Amino acid sequence: MTTLTLNCIKGDFVVTGPDIAPAKFKSRREAKDWCKTHYPGSPITEIGANRSRRVVAARKGRPSKAPEPPI
Repeated sequence: MTTLTLNCIKGDFVVTGPDIAPAKFKSRREAKDWCKTHYPGSPITEIGANRSRRVVAARKGRPSKAPEPPI
């Protein structure tokens, strides 16, 4: 079973693997559909997957919401 890697590079989604040539797609859904069609059952590892704003804010030590102004 081949482990596929899905990476977003300059707005294009590139699928790579140890025994396949890189394949370029315009959308994440299109890339995942191609992976499932050509390599069914193979795991897909996403590099740089989007994280929620809350997780990003927490990692930077910032509060997730602006504090309410005093009355």
